[in-house]
Amino acid sequence: MKFKLTIIAVLFYGINAIAQNFYISASDANADDSNIGSMSEPWRSFAPLNTLLASNTPIDTIFLRCGDIFRDQINVAVAGDFVLSSYGSGNKPVISGADSVVNWIPYGDFYQADFSGAVVNFFVDNKEQIIARFPDAGYYLTVDAATQNYLQDEELTSISATVLNRSQVCVHTAQWCWEKSGIASSAGNRINYSIPTLRVPTADYGYFLYDDTSYLNLGNEWKYDSEAQKLFFKPATGNPNNQMCEASVRPYGILLGDGVSNITINNISFEKQAESGIAILNATNEQIKIVNCYFAGQYRHGVDVKGRHIEISDSYFREVDGIAVFVNGTGFETKIHHNIFRNNGGFRNSGIGTEINLSSIKGAFVDSCNIHHNDIDSAGYCGIAMDGKFNCIERNVIKNAMLLNNDGAALKSYSAASQYNIFRNNFVSKSDGNTEGIPNGYHFITPAIYFDFSVNNCLVQDNTVFDRTQKGIFLNSGTYNNTVTGNIVYGGNYLLDFNGSPAIPTPMTGMTVKKNVLFAKDPDAMILRMVDNTGGYNQGTIDSNYYFQPYNSENYAFLPPSTFYNFDEWQAVSGFDIHTRSSYVDWDYPFSNDTLFMNQTDSVITIELGTIKYLDTDSVVVCGALTLQPYTSKILINTNTFCTTDLPENEISTTVYPNPCTHGFIIETNEGSNVEYFIMNNIGSVVARGILRFGKNKVSVEHLATGMYYIRTSGEHSHTYKLLKN
Repeated sequence: MKFKLTIIAVLFYGINAIAQNFYISASDANADDSNIGSMSEPWRSFAPLNTLLASNTPIDTIFLRCGDIFRDQINVAVAGDFVLSSYGSGNKPVISGADSVVNWIPYGDFYQADFSGAVVNFFVDNKEQIIARFPDAGYYLTVDAATQNYLQDEELTSISATVLNRSQVCVHTAQWCWEKSGIASSAGNRINYSIPTLRVPTADYGYFLYDDTSYLNLGNEWKYDSEAQKLFFKPATGNPNNQMCEASVRPYGILLGDGVSNITINNISFEKQAESGIAILNATNEQIKIVNCYFAGQYRHGVDVKGRHIEISDSYFREVDGIAVFVNGTGFETKIHHNIFRNNGGFRNSGIGTEINLSSIKGAFVDSCNIHHNDIDSAGYCGIAMDGKFNCIERNVIKNAMLLNNDGAALKSYSAASQYNIFRNNFVSKSDGNTEGIPNGYHFITPAIYFDFSVNNCLVQDNTVFDRTQKGIFLNSGTYNNTVTGNIVYGGNYLLDFNGSPAIPTPMTGMTVKKNVLFAKDPDAMILRMVDNTGGYNQGTIDSNYYFQPYNSENYAFLPPSTFYNFDEWQAVSGFDIHTRSSYVDWDYPFSNDTLFMNQTDSVITIELGTIKYLDTDSVVVCGALTLQPYTSKILINTNTFCTTDLPENEISTTVYPNPCTHGFIIETNEGSNVEYFIMNNIGSVVARGILRFGKNKVSVEHLATGMYYIRTSGEHSHTYKLLKN
């Protein structure tokens, strides 16, 4: 009898331990929280779900109905080993952190509505609105003096203490950050912060006041009065009663409790949370996967990661105010890949509100993360900022970073704790920085790739920087034992900058800088900038690069404050770049005959070049087609001559390039030595002549006037060419 009872008990508890599926719909007519949570009898809200997730009940998959909006928060207190996904057809189900704001009534020049709740952000038709500020956007008050606890400005005496004490303040405390605080008190020309700033601004740095109804004067501005529980709004056009108005009140879309692990979140939208879309806040959260999700309008983070072995892929992050993906503290072996980031970090006084803010991806002293194949366009601060060890950042495409700050970069790493990181095969464009709120004469020159103070033993390899006006690759004070190799910097003002200033006393040594192509696109650009604190060019190995300054042969190296070297002088003085090749073309700005070919895909591609003859940076002829490996690029020079194909063995070939030319051209021939050439003007008079030898022969035309000329070669095989001199 006891044996039979034991079998029955095992069967009963075994059946109950089978993982189940649960369904939730906000729109199904049969949905009710008293249901069993099946597809035919779904729950309506997250209340029964959160009860379930506070237990150890086995769960297979939780399904949210497509097309539904859930104005609620999922709290995973205990449960794990399940999937959160969607069912049905249509748009991804939305977990919203916002509630609707309705019943607006006119109130002077704007509208007001009753609303109870701690409002953090405000949206109209899914577009974030501007919290009322003074002065208006694009204008700033300026600091006279400041500490971490207060600032002084004589202009404050014209604003009533009552208004100031109701306000908040956002201060440009350094070129890399804007910090915000409430105002604890004010008197005369001084406001005292309720939260100390991390940095102290220099005199004449900008700041602005915000969050008072007296500042509400422009369309799309708003203010919430928590005491009166009223929201004030000035629409740009129309009546807000005819618009979808929402206020952010819930902190999270999903909050994971301590120890919660092994969860996959797939095909869900997270919108307008007051903190984060998904909050993974514990080191004990492991093996969390976020796949094909959508994040928009979070105030601080799209995803906040402190867990281990987290993977975020194939997702979309749009208009997240703080940091779209923030990996920090105990974040370890996080993978962030194949995501799209658009317009994140768009407000100086939003997000975290301290010195690490407004970036698309930030790793704050984390280890062994892999950040790859992300498409990033438009960020207030960095595209990807990664501090820590053994991280790999590769095959990302970043443009328009640094839209609000200046001292940062599309790709950045900071501090002596950043070691053994790899930045390779990334593409960076635009991202020139923003100098608003910074006094003249203090403007930091924003780089594309930036190793800040004391970064060491890291690799920058095979990246492409293009379509920029500022620095290319910047190695700041105290960096050492870093390798920079195989990169292309195509345009900018300082293409490679070694800043060995005494800001950090550690000398910049152990550097390996090889096989980089630095190509200036204007006559003012410098190939190298160097501040030497090694006692005489002991930075390491700088050699076998390609330095092209086709517009100004004197602008190869700049040693502040006022020393300029041409390429030969730089080699002689420094002992560097003995095997580096300098430009073999010289042009008058803005003429150029170069093209940057790029492959931003995972496939090997072949680019058809037609019949034009090109040269690479080694002056090797490229004809017919160019093959590019994944996430690489190549610069070619158009010779304006045609390729010679299928030459029989020993057939004589002579080519002339570039054509047109400005300062000179090359005659390349495989005919024997001592062949003579003649340059004739348009009436047949010989204006120059010389002897050609096998290979490449450089011919100067500096002394010739602009116009059309003819080049004739003698020898067994005579040739005549037209040449246009610009």
